[in-house]
Amino acid sequence: APHNIDDPSVVLLTPGIFNSAYFEHTFLAQRMGIELVEGRDLVVDQNRVYKRTTRGLERVDVIYRRIDDDFLDP
Repeated sequence: APHNIDDPSVVLLTPGIFNSAYFEHTFLAQRMGIELVEGRDLVVDQNRVYKRTTRGLERVDVIYRRIDDDFLDP
């Protein structure tokens, strides 16, 4: 997380419900107290990452990635 952020926004990035490790992803996110997101939940604007919420876009400071490199969108 950036050094100037006291309470960083952290998310766990999962490939989705059809992944064989999805149960582990949900368990980890719940135990860590962070949100579970898929790629479609994230947006990049002006070199910053945001997550889509019902309240609009919210900045993301840390992404814990649980996706193989082969499945990441460049």
